Amino acid sequence: MHSLGLRAAATRLFRAQAKGRKKESLQVINQITLVGFLGRDAQKKALPNGTPVLNFSLATKKVWKDSNNEWQERTQWHQVVCFGDRMAKLAERLLEGTLVYVQGELTTRDRERTIKVPNGNAVIEAVVKQLEVEVKADTIRILDRRASSDGDDIEPEMEGS
Repeated sequence: MHSLGLRAAATRLFRAQAKGRKKESLQVINQITLVGFLGRDAQKKALPNGTPVLNFSLATKKVWKDSNNEWQERTQWHQVVCFGDRMAKLAERLLEGTLVYVQGELTTRDRERTIKVPNGNAVIEAVVKQLEVEVKADTIRILDRRASSDGDDIEPEMEGS
């Protein structure tokens, strides 16, 4: 199966399952890698159980030439969250404008938000459901030379260590 592309391998697996053959296990991957600049200083908080939580926004940029041969660019913002004491140690170095490498899992969650809508002299409150998309980081490397110090980046712990 290694010579087949991922799509072909998955298709072959699902066809085999559909025909009643022995089930094979297929591992799926939810992994995202980003390199970008922090849009603001990382915010450090704690969960009710005391676990440190770090939040920051990360900007990535795409640059291309359009059909008129003119340069275009688009900035995409990503919300990043990470947990634990190891990640919290990076908070003081994750400052606005710092270049970082982030790797982790893409997660989503539903959230309700109350908004106020003006209606003449009155204000109507409405509850809006939103889907939040964020990266749950397990690896963070500071790439900015001025902000980094050797060996101080955070990578996932290996099982059994």
